[in-house]
Amino acid sequence: MKKLTLLLFMSVLSPLVADRPNVIILITDDQGFGDLSCHGHPILETPAFDTLHRESVRLDNFHVAPVCTPTRSELMTGLYALRNKASTVPSARNWMRRDIVTLPDIFLANGYATGLFGKWGLGDAYPNRPMDRGFKHSIWHKGWGLASENEYDNDYYYTRYLDGTEVKYSDRFCANLWFDEAMKWMAQKLETEQPFFAYIALNTPHSPFHPLEEDYQKYKDKVDDERVAKFYGLISNADENFGRLENWLEQRDAKDNTIVLFMNDNGTALGDGIYNAGMRGKKGSGYEGGHRAFCFLRWPNGNLGSPRTIGTVAHVVDLVPTFVDWLNFKLPATAKPFDGLSLVPVFTDATALDDRKAIVQFGGRTKPEKYFRSSVMWKDWRLQGDSELYNLDIDPSQAVNVFSEYPDIARELKAHYDAYWASIEASIDVIEPIVVGNSAEAVTQLTCANWFEADFDNREKVAGADSMGGPWHIEIERSGNYRVQLSRWPFYMNRRLSALGPSNTIGGMPINSGVAMPIASGTLSLNGGVRMMSKPNDKGTLIEFTIKMPLGKHTLQAWFHDDSGKQLSGAFYATLAHLPK
Repeated sequence: MKKLTLLLFMSVLSPLVADRPNVIILITDDQGFGDLSCHGHPILETPAFDTLHRESVRLDNFHVAPVCTPTRSELMTGLYALRNKASTVPSARNWMRRDIVTLPDIFLANGYATGLFGKWGLGDAYPNRPMDRGFKHSIWHKGWGLASENEYDNDYYYTRYLDGTEVKYSDRFCANLWFDEAMKWMAQKLETEQPFFAYIALNTPHSPFHPLEEDYQKYKDKVDDERVAKFYGLISNADENFGRLENWLEQRDAKDNTIVLFMNDNGTALGDGIYNAGMRGKKGSGYEGGHRAFCFLRWPNGNLGSPRTIGTVAHVVDLVPTFVDWLNFKLPATAKPFDGLSLVPVFTDATALDDRKAIVQFGGRTKPEKYFRSSVMWKDWRLQGDSELYNLDIDPSQAVNVFSEYPDIARELKAHYDAYWASIEASIDVIEPIVVGNSAEAVTQLTCANWFEADFDNREKVAGADSMGGPWHIEIERSGNYRVQLSRWPFYMNRRLSALGPSNTIGGMPINSGVAMPIASGTLSLNGGVRMMSKPNDKGTLIEFTIKMPLGKHTLQAWFHDDSGKQLSGAFYATLAHLPK
């Protein structure tokens, strides 16, 4: 490799580093701050993560969003979720703004190979797929994960996934698959001496809770709740896989010049009843237990100093500017100002950013509301919403609201939040559309998770078929006639519209076959106009339309009806393809 000398931005990180470091970010899904034995958990055993903890600079006051999608969008952009637009899981609010430069874009622009392995969760259609947002190599699955509406009958053991845009199948346990594929790809980059950025994004320990039997056995007699035992088993598997990765790095003499960052995406999903590090709240909560996360940073060649804990308030939006600063990256000309701050100064002076304030908030299922599940963080102070104030130094469980006792502090934190809200309020109603007709994607698929302001993002809800749905927000980039197909079930199933769902089992647990729907016709409406009606095809698997669509942004909505014309539900799946003249 051509030797490049990088002068790191802070003098503390001298001497000069001759070779650019490789970078691995590992993120787990629904594991909480307390779900590690190194953080005091009385039952869990996480030896590989504990070793990383001992070897790392640990951001002990690090915060993410209370749910997965906004955290991942903030990690990718350095912008708060309500600004980057991917602020919740379904409801047409999980797509990042098209004009934003992402973290993989930045690595790519600075000569790095970029790879994603696992959960993306930020959009399945152009321009929101991982390959559209800077990942030149992507091994991923659609939706928010297994059992989402787009991975209807997927499971941890027989995994349908995408290699770029090619559908593939594996009989490997999914987390094992992500690590295997990541290491195979990283080995290729080491051979060609190209620095890499690998993003290993696990869908574990998120539900459905189907761990490997040997991992479940470790905990089944230690807790009363079977689901918690399975949850812990999934964390154990993640730890085992990370141990494999550590051995792999050591065998290739790649550990010393590889930055490893390990974090979680929100508060614990199930572990709060056993151990939650003394915090209030869990996944989805605006309290500390919903968004305080672990963040371990290790780079042996980077002169980070001795392993230690740094207690400065830090936020996931800080990671993009930190990497830019840390590695002296050049930003693309189109990059937007970050909400986050570089954390490089705290590597030498733990108090350098002690006065910074940061905000946690996600969008909810409908229009984001001011102060909805928000937290403003400053030192040990937490402003929850607009009327609760806590001091974690004396009240780590946030049991005593001292809002009225410290009006000056409450006023200062509210002023910080109000300034932030003023900067985004005008764009709150702006919805990022799914682009249709771009040459990068011949057929665009829409699902019920993309319905505007409708919470419909998993197979149980599809099986139940109890929603009238909502409009899809689309943007037509090529005018003309389009073939639109509607389906009750994911298209790959080729299943009759009127059929029950699959009745097989996943991980020993049955899939809810749902309710049958006597679908006799479908209707389609563009921009709320006159409804077009069509009948199912001869096989009864889909309903097809041809509709002329002009350039620009539109809403598209579709419904199913019985033979009397009664509206049964929204159409759960649709594909759009431009027709040649």
